[in-house]
Amino acid sequence: MPRPFRLPQHGPLLAGLALTRIIGWGSIYYSPSVLAAYLDRDLGLGPAVVFSGVTILLVTGAALSPALGRHLDQRGTRQAMCVGAVIAAIGLALLSQAQGPVSYLATWFVIGIGHAMQLANTGNVTVAQLMGERTRRVIGLMMLVTGLASSVFWPLTAALAAAYGWRVCLLIFAAIQLFVVLPIHLAIPRYRMKPASETAEPGQVKADEGRVPPSARRATFWLMALSFSASGLVSWGLPLHVIGLMQEAGLSNATAVAIATLSGPATLVARAIDAVAGHRLPVERVALGGLALGPLSCLLMALAPGSAPVAVAFILLFNAAMGVIAVARATLPLALFGRHGFGSMLGRLAVPQNLTFAASPVLFALMIERIGPSGTLYMSAAIQFMALLAMFALVRRLRA
Repeated sequence: MPRPFRLPQHGPLLAGLALTRIIGWGSIYYSPSVLAAYLDRDLGLGPAVVFSGVTILLVTGAALSPALGRHLDQRGTRQAMCVGAVIAAIGLALLSQAQGPVSYLATWFVIGIGHAMQLANTGNVTVAQLMGERTRRVIGLMMLVTGLASSVFWPLTAALAAAYGWRVCLLIFAAIQLFVVLPIHLAIPRYRMKPASETAEPGQVKADEGRVPPSARRATFWLMALSFSASGLVSWGLPLHVIGLMQEAGLSNATAVAIATLSGPATLVARAIDAVAGHRLPVERVALGGLALGPLSCLLMALAPGSAPVAVAFILLFNAAMGVIAVARATLPLALFGRHGFGSMLGRLAVPQNLTFAASPVLFALMIERIGPSGTLYMSAAIQFMALLAMFALVRRLRA
């Protein structure tokens, strides 16, 4: 029977780290959606240039992740996350002074460095180093809270930009990095790598080393990378266009927007269920279930595109699937390869994943233009089915 879930000793710190995730993702990743109109008005930056900043952020993260992952395994995350908060603050301050497309895009390289050093994989490695065997459930809870980032920062960004202007809004976000995020990161304990001989509990060495033997790790890694990169190609690209897809299918703008707003609750509910009950199943089986819902939802929408109830079912199934898969993307490497080298493993996985995520918005825009909404949905189903097959092959290897 699993132990009752408690967060002794590190509970306040984990709550603080959850807050820094909301701040980081909200002020960096979600704010351009609100600031795009201001940037177009003042600097003449169209949507393509505005959102290219996020692409630069992801590519920068992919370039840094392997070396950063090795550093996190050897030295812990405290130093990297503190430096990342300072760099993110500098990047946001520079962004507030942008005068055109060149200076705007250049600052996203700086922001990308800060983002990679304190968010996403770095935060997950911090949890793994703090929480040991409870890492999976804690990461699930942290990602559940992170899902609130858009709900908090979209209205906050809109209010600050309307009241003080977009430049002051970004300066406020930079100050939050220095005066809220940085002190929380400074509270992370200094990391000391313990040899296996110091492990206190029976079975802990096996948990640290993971379930996959060294001889099978290469094939397992590439199956996992293929599955998560393919599913991520759809989850990072399709949602940006989902309102337009529903409108082209015949739904009114008001109806499409109302249905699309169900995506956040669906993701949060799926992550909450996984955080509370997911430990009862191996994480690869949870991922397999989520991956099965993805193509099913896209096929459902493609076969009955003009139906509001079908559109609701699509949004609920698709976002529930993506919520579960996002958690599995962080926790499956831990379950299979263990806590030793967890940062390096996530760093290696970030390369194909981030490059895929960076390409997805443009790719889906081209697909909608060339093959239309229905064709895009069928292609999305095919891509996700490939992800499902890769995960199914991985599950079979683990069973064998």
